[in-house]
Amino acid sequence: MANLSKDDIRGFILEHLKSSFEDNGIDVESIQKDFDLMKMGIIDSLGFIQLVGAIEEHFNIEIDFEELDADQLTVMETLCNYIAEKAIEKNS
Repeated sequence: MANLSKDDIRGFILEHLKSSFEDNGIDVESIQKDFDLMKMGIIDSLGFIQLVGAIEEHFNIEIDFEELDADQLTVMETLCNYIAEKAIEKNS
């Protein structure tokens, strides 16, 4: 997918996890860049794997997180930026 931005990815993540945000009483409009999906109870490790699979399928990209700090994998801005960069590399 050409021109995939971090905002596209953020929007997809927010929509994909909408019920989890609602279940936790979190308004998606209030989510800051440093919001950690795992630490805030939105996803667990299995949920993260499912999210990555959904992102890969939806955007038709493959994601390899070896280059990213494990502590940052579930931080919203870091995750979105990394996936956007990988999409750009794929389309270059």
